[in-house]
Amino acid sequence: MKSSKNMLVLAGLGVLVLTAMLLAREDAPEAPVREATAPAPAAPSRPAPAEQARPAAPLPKPPELLAAPEELPGEEGEHGEFTTNTDVVKQKIFKTEPRLAQFDYFREHVLLDSNGRKDYQALLADRSMYEQTRSALSHPGDGKDSMESNVKRLMRIDYLREALSWKENPERPHLLSTLEGIILEDSFEPGMDPEVKRSLAATKFELFELLYKQDPERARALVGTARGTRLEKLMEYIVTRTQRIVAKEQELSLQAQRTGTP
Repeated sequence: MKSSKNMLVLAGLGVLVLTAMLLAREDAPEAPVREATAPAPAAPSRPAPAEQARPAAPLPKPPELLAAPEELPGEEGEHGEFTTNTDVVKQKIFKTEPRLAQFDYFREHVLLDSNGRKDYQALLADRSMYEQTRSALSHPGDGKDSMESNVKRLMRIDYLREALSWKENPERPHLLSTLEGIILEDSFEPGMDPEVKRSLAATKFELFELLYKQDPERARALVGTARGTRLEKLMEYIVTRTQRIVAKEQELSLQAQRTGTP
């Protein structure tokens, strides 16, 4: 009997506990229901800042062109921007060679008036100038080769060339005789500087070529005249070399005529 009472008590307690739980659940405030929200869009990723290109190093400034000195050492007077060493040497030569200075003036001034042309022709037909040129080319005198002596030599050869190219030169026979005399004169002296010897040989070669182009037979005759002398081998070499040069020039001229090349 006692056990059945206990069972009833336990059952009643269980009902009370269950009822209390239900009441507590009804009295509790409802938790707000959160609406499902779309995930916030991710912030756009900023591109990594590109490396700024380093500014190119400025190109080095070219050095300023050096102006030609107003005066050259050892020379008097002012010189232009384009003055060359040859010009300076000529100025020095002209102080002691007035006739070469006169020739250089006429040659540089192509358009001469009637009076200037007469003066130039008189210089090209001057026998005393021929003799002076012959002596200077055959006997340099200073015993050594230098820029000044070479400039003088070339100017004198140019003078003879200009005098020979003037077909109406009244002193042409004397001029041809002057060229022959320079070519055949044995002016190679013992103990002479080798450079001076080469200059003398070069002078004979250039004058022989001038004569050969004007009168080949007369030029070839000089080889026979030189036989048996110290100049024999030199003359044989000069004539052989000159003939090859002239033949090559003629060949090139014919080719230019066939192809129409001026």
